[in-house]
Amino acid sequence: MASPSITVVTPRIAQSISTAIQQRVDATKLFNGSLPQLAGVRADSPLSPGNSLYKYAPLAANGGGLFFWNNIESLVCSQIHVDLGASGDITVSIVNLNPTTIEDDLPAALAGEEIIIEQSTGVRFVALDEARFKTILLPYQAIKIVTTNTGAAQIAQVVASLEKTYVR
Repeated sequence: MASPSITVVTPRIAQSISTAIQQRVDATKLFNGSLPQLAGVRADSPLSPGNSLYKYAPLAANGGGLFFWNNIESLVCSQIHVDLGASGDITVSIVNLNPTTIEDDLPAALAGEEIIIEQSTGVRFVALDEARFKTILLPYQAIKIVTTNTGAAQIAQVVASLEKTYVR
């Protein structure tokens, strides 16, 4: 009996879609772990393949520092870069958000549900890359950055990926 021939091969291709959120504050301001709020700018950053960088305008007031994708699937977060502009202190955490406020412009963090992943004093730049840092962000989780005032403009970027694999 002859073996059946294979006529079609279905490729099993893994997909990875990376997105970044970038936030800035003006000189003499700081990141306080909140979502940046400007008129006409939604507080969350929906994940979509065509939107690889969600960038906020610089804030003239204290604010920003909450990096929230409003994702319904888990994301792999593998890069956090923060430039404080001058020497200062920084705390980077994973926070759980209240699911009942998730669609609001100001989703609230749940009290006592914060995991500190990096804390440094007297630094100008923090770089957490895949060699030192990689975590899964579940739905209703965000990255929270809190800095001290350095007298200089500050900028932060957090990169996360939606990764899909096929197992058969």
